[in-house]
Amino acid sequence: MALRLNLYHEVHKAKALKRRDPLKISIYALSTIAALCACAYFIELVQMHSVNDTYTKAKAEFDKLEPQAKAARKKEEDLTNQAKNSELVGRRIEERFYWAPLLAEFMQVVPRNVQIARLGADITGETTALRRCSMTVDGIAAGADPRRVAEELRTSVVEHLTPHYKNVTSTFKTLEDGTETVMLDGRPAATASFAIIVQFYVGEEKKDTPQRKKK
Repeated sequence: MALRLNLYHEVHKAKALKRRDPLKISIYALSTIAALCACAYFIELVQMHSVNDTYTKAKAEFDKLEPQAKAARKKEEDLTNQAKNSELVGRRIEERFYWAPLLAEFMQVVPRNVQIARLGADITGETTALRRCSMTVDGIAAGADPRRVAEELRTSVVEHLTPHYKNVTSTFKTLEDGTETVMLDGRPAATASFAIIVQFYVGEEKKDTPQRKKK
């Protein structure tokens, strides 16, 4: 029976250890990399969780405030409309035409032998521009010459209103002799029925804004 003695077992062992050292190093390196990746992933996971919490809180706050924001916008629109309407009404009130002073001036030129039976008035045009006023006066004139009395009333209206209004005109719509007589100063007087149309303008005419010439 042969006997073999291995006197180089220590050398072989050292060589085997040298062969295993790179494998261990690789394993250690991979383990370190894996640990770093795990740490990075954990950090990212924590950050993502924090971002999600912030988003959830912000969304909940937004959902809570959104109805209030809609109500605020609706209220703002209502207030804006009310302000516009108030401004429009205020402008119309400031620029409206007062008929009372006109009627007071007109009655000053009506003589005692003229009876006004009907009076109508109208105004057309924008409040911010030149507006036309029209007044229709129906009545009965009495006297020795009732037609002349009606004519004097027509001309007196123009003379009396011209200083206060623009482009005053006064024309007869109708002028007819009456069939009845009336008592005037204790005496019977002939009559004439008339209808006078008085027109004039109030306000200021719009001025066109001059356009700049292009160079």
